[in-house]
Amino acid sequence: MTAISDTAIDNASIKSTLIDITNCIGCRACQVACKEWNERDGEKTELLPELGYQNPAVLSAKTLTLISFHENADEKSTAGFRQDHVMRRCLHCIDPACVSACPTTALDRRVDGPTLFDPSKCIGCRYCVWACPWDVPTADWDSHTPQIHKCTHCADRHDQPAPLSRNAQPLTDVETKSFVDSILTPACVKACPADALKYGTREQMLTEAKRRMSNRPGRYIDHIYGEKEAGGTSVMYLSAVPFEKLGFPKVGDKAYPLYTKLALKAVAPAVLALGALLGFTSGFFQRRRKVALEQAAAAGKPAAPAPDQPIGFERLPGRMMTPFNWLMLAVMVVGALCFVARFVQGLGPSTNLSDTWPWGLWIAFDLVWIASAAGAFAGAALIYVFQRKDLYGMGRGAVFMGLLSYTFVTVTLVADLGRPWNVYNLLIQSPDHSAMFEVSWCVGLYVSVLLFEFLPVLFEQRKWTAAMDAWKKWSGVYVALAVSGFVWMLSRNYVLAVLGAVVFGAVAYRFRARYGKFEPVILAIAAGTLSTMHQSSLGSLFLLMPTMVGSQWWSPVMPVSFFLSSIPAGTALIVLAVMWIHTGWGRKLRMVPMASLGQITFWSLLAYMVFRLGDLAIRGGFDGAFAGRNGTLFTIELLAGLVPLVMLSRAAWRGRAGMLCIAALLTLGGIILNRVNVVILAGKVNGPMPWTAPSGYTPSFVEWGLSIGLLAATVFLFGAGVRYLPLLPKYADGGASARS
Repeated sequence: MTAISDTAIDNASIKSTLIDITNCIGCRACQVACKEWNERDGEKTELLPELGYQNPAVLSAKTLTLISFHENADEKSTAGFRQDHVMRRCLHCIDPACVSACPTTALDRRVDGPTLFDPSKCIGCRYCVWACPWDVPTADWDSHTPQIHKCTHCADRHDQPAPLSRNAQPLTDVETKSFVDSILTPACVKACPADALKYGTREQMLTEAKRRMSNRPGRYIDHIYGEKEAGGTSVMYLSAVPFEKLGFPKVGDKAYPLYTKLALKAVAPAVLALGALLGFTSGFFQRRRKVALEQAAAAGKPAAPAPDQPIGFERLPGRMMTPFNWLMLAVMVVGALCFVARFVQGLGPSTNLSDTWPWGLWIAFDLVWIASAAGAFAGAALIYVFQRKDLYGMGRGAVFMGLLSYTFVTVTLVADLGRPWNVYNLLIQSPDHSAMFEVSWCVGLYVSVLLFEFLPVLFEQRKWTAAMDAWKKWSGVYVALAVSGFVWMLSRNYVLAVLGAVVFGAVAYRFRARYGKFEPVILAIAAGTLSTMHQSSLGSLFLLMPTMVGSQWWSPVMPVSFFLSSIPAGTALIVLAVMWIHTGWGRKLRMVPMASLGQITFWSLLAYMVFRLGDLAIRGGFDGAFAGRNGTLFTIELLAGLVPLVMLSRAAWRGRAGMLCIAALLTLGGIILNRVNVVILAGKVNGPMPWTAPSGYTPSFVEWGLSIGLLAATVFLFGAGVRYLPLLPKYADGGASARS
């Protein structure tokens, strides 16, 4: 499929509908015809005084076309006001945001204009619902297999072949044209008795709109809505009053997919560049360390070991089933029951999600979890790429925490997807520039890299030397194949895929096992590369929502902001995890490496805050940034970043356990609030078109139960891991208590 934004708009081939609001009499024949042709069930409706004769209130899975009623002051009218009736339906963008959002091409735009939905490909992510500038797509929440519904511009009617004869008599050209004009047009257009709807090519409809405006000066405002909005649409409007008075949003002239196109087109080349850069960086720091050791040996002064350097790894002594772990197990059971309830009841009945809130707690939870799990890739990169051997003792625990976190992120995503059995389409479809597609592939491959990083712990525990040797030999091969496959899936370019295999293959060969020594540098580089891509692409998800996400958060550089913020979140979580183990099991707290990690948290947090605030200043976003509810949320988030910066700015303060703990809590809390703000708290959510009846959102018991249950499972399994596997650093002076 070729993105429309990559090609010129062919107005002569695009089927278009012109809606003249001044001619609409509000009979709702189009609304009834649409429901009849698409065989939609009736809805339980009610007369709402504030909506006049409008019924139902908004578009839904059962109502694809709706007439909304509007009253506006009009001095020319004897009544002092005028009444307008507006047909609401999908505008069929020339470059649709919903198509760009879809990770499986379930939504696709035909070359002649209509944007259509294929339920066999849909995984039920509902990204399209929020990506649409006009909030058109809706889901059938009452179904156990919820899918997306929207106007199809009656493409199925247009696809009908014109008959060649009638009663054994060939049709004349006039009769054939009559058939085309009356039967192959959309049902709504055919039903309209007032010349409010006209159907033809986009070129013809633009000409017709300008003709009407020219022939009746003063009747229309000088604006064809849809001619340029969001890059242009197939459905366009004429009006006598400004469109904002009729509830039409100002969406700008830029096609929404252009916000994500650049970011996602850069992923494949960025993978190659970052892999090569990290490989070079690791080689540089290895050589520098080797030179330092050789110089020390030549001078007869052995290099001093890093402070509190572990001599190996050990298991945590003590029994497993403590009262705390029994509590965690009980919470896990509740979470498992909630997971079952989600599929027994269905997504709609088990959650409080809706067409207004298609994403909720589970998406926010996943974004928080992925950001905080960044300690796995940050730790690996610090230890093996930047040769920070003083942090070596924290590496295994960080990787294990990351593996658990990403595993349960996957569980949450399965629960959140409306049609998870269609997930195989992620393997066989090739959307143009879908951030969701990139994130899906990147996260999946990153989990496999985390597993590869963790395997030596299992091999060491079981004393499987043959498996360990195979791991050392084939890890690099797997990385080269996985990354080159990822590059190809993102670019569909065999040259880039081959370059990916060459780059990562060369890096793997450079850091292969030699002389009995092996460091998983290639796995650390792969983890750093893939994490950079998917952490940033999580920000790309929201680039399609410029009018929905608060201005303090939405930015064209959100991908960079999301990536930069993940690093301090990950390192802060490592600090807190180490302190938890220290407090819970009485292990000696080694403040030298902890202070070093605090310093890394400081610099990464500083980079994030400078970038975030600098971007806001460049965009002029400080005007009104602290006003209203969003201003309060932004202020809290800002303080949660600035206060720990002060607390971590001095070595003496970083060396105090209490100070470091509070700074880590504030840092992690600020990033958590950032993600929750973006998804839930700070968004401008108006509900489905025509935005007259948005619903509220409070997570259901099932949503909370599953989320907390998975968090408890992470804590429980991490505790089990440190008891049964050599995950914790072992020191020459001991340090572990015998506490049971």
